[in-house]
Amino acid sequence: MDFWKENLAALARRAPALAHLLEESQPHPQARLEPSRSGAPGLIVGQARLTSSVDPVAEGKGLATRAPDGPLVALGFGLGYHLEPLLGRDLLIWEPDPRLLRLALTARDLRPLMEGARLVVDPGELGDLQGRSLYLHRPSARLYPVEVQGLERRLAAPPAARQSRPRRPRVMVVPAIFGGSLPVAYWCGQALEALGCQVLTLPLDQVAPLHQRLLTWRGPLERLDRVRAPLIRFLGELTVLEAEKSPPDLLLALAQAPLDRKAIKDLKDLGVATAFWFVEDFRLMAYFREVAAAYDFFFHIQGPELERELDGLGANHAYLPMAAHPPVHCPRELTPAQRREYGAPVGFMGAGYPNRQRIFKDLVARGLNLRLWGVGWRGLKELEPFLAQERYLDSEEVVAIYNACQVVINLHSSPLCETRVGGADFVNPRTLEVPACGGFQLVDRVRGLEDFLVPGREVAVFDNEDQLLEMTAHYLRHPGERAAMAQAGRRRVLAQHTYYHRMEALLTRCLGPAAPVEMDGAAQAAGLAALAQGRGAGPQTAAQWMLERLAPGPGLN
Repeated sequence: MDFWKENLAALARRAPALAHLLEESQPHPQARLEPSRSGAPGLIVGQARLTSSVDPVAEGKGLATRAPDGPLVALGFGLGYHLEPLLGRDLLIWEPDPRLLRLALTARDLRPLMEGARLVVDPGELGDLQGRSLYLHRPSARLYPVEVQGLERRLAAPPAARQSRPRRPRVMVVPAIFGGSLPVAYWCGQALEALGCQVLTLPLDQVAPLHQRLLTWRGPLERLDRVRAPLIRFLGELTVLEAEKSPPDLLLALAQAPLDRKAIKDLKDLGVATAFWFVEDFRLMAYFREVAAAYDFFFHIQGPELERELDGLGANHAYLPMAAHPPVHCPRELTPAQRREYGAPVGFMGAGYPNRQRIFKDLVARGLNLRLWGVGWRGLKELEPFLAQERYLDSEEVVAIYNACQVVINLHSSPLCETRVGGADFVNPRTLEVPACGGFQLVDRVRGLEDFLVPGREVAVFDNEDQLLEMTAHYLRHPGERAAMAQAGRRRVLAQHTYYHRMEALLTRCLGPAAPVEMDGAAQAAGLAALAQGRGAGPQTAAQWMLERLAPGPGLN
């Protein structure tokens, strides 16, 4: 009997799209079939044996006796031995790797399973799992630990909604060791303090010099991993130890925080609610798949495409866009020397992503007098004459650029050279930081921009390179229009798009709404002083009161 053709034909009658996918799949490079002692075929993937080497049929029957009652969702197909005894029940089977499923269909007569059970490889096709119990094929579960976490979360009863958060929640903030999300972690900590939280921000960035030395290693990657992995485990264990001293109500980890799944589990075992804010592009940073379902709450800055993937992973996710931090991003008085160093009629601060390189090469060739700051521009002969600084700039220098340049160009990044203007699906932090500084920006029209700033009123928006050139020339000739739009943009950002607003939304989702607090005049004055200095205002600082103080005046809806 040709098992492959017969099994595929049976599957095609029930799930033609899946049958076509398997037909187009390539063989798994590490999977092989091997006879067991009983003669029945067995399955091995790498060094892992997915079926018994003695009698896989008997093993499958034994596993099936331990299956929960009622409708089931099974993770892992193996060779189907543990699934065949369950035929006749409401059985949904998820095999995450179509290559292993293809191999299974070549090994045995699986027509009854193909016709009698629902089989998927795409987690987005699992649908509503309410009422089902999880049936794990343990050897497969060891191959798919992330998928196991996602299924367990999707099947778990939703947590009871909190009536209100603690009056002074204890929050531990875990930053990255270095990188763009590091200052964001500290700004989040300051905002949480201003919202009345007791905050501990772990100074994990103190090991940055050691980590940076590791990155200069030019030897084999496996050697680097043997050094870096213990460092990550150490920082995770250190985080758990700090949490054990006085368990926080909430742990907030920022993108690239050095916490593995074991550390997250240990924190949850302490009764700590865990949240992760993924302030990165999911197309560039795929590590989110390993941790998204492990956290109680996963926040992100992108839209439907990422959300569909998070749904498949079983993550409890929510959209939380970037913001500005008023104690940092604000108008500054600059010295003449600072204006010479950081100023220009037209400036851009950011990394030289391929799409930016291509677009700016074209623009300067067409006469745009641009000044550049950031990394990734060196070696581009067309742009080197316009390069002011080829290095990472700290927050104070970035704010000086936003204050000193007459026009700040904001072109969203892409790793693809051919990406068109406005091709991004998220709003970068610069979109909000520039107006918070009182600066004027020209930004490409990306998805969702109108939810943050009104084009033509609170921000100037271009759709292509021709428009960018025209609008740059226009606004350089009309400083009054620049000033009016910059002022309107600043009012909108302070009213709706600060880290105080983002942290209030995060606290509400994770810990419940804040209890109303009345503040007297002295407390209000202390609160405003603390916000201006970027520190907490003590237990009397109430989120509701503070957000009212940041609310816009009439006509800014």
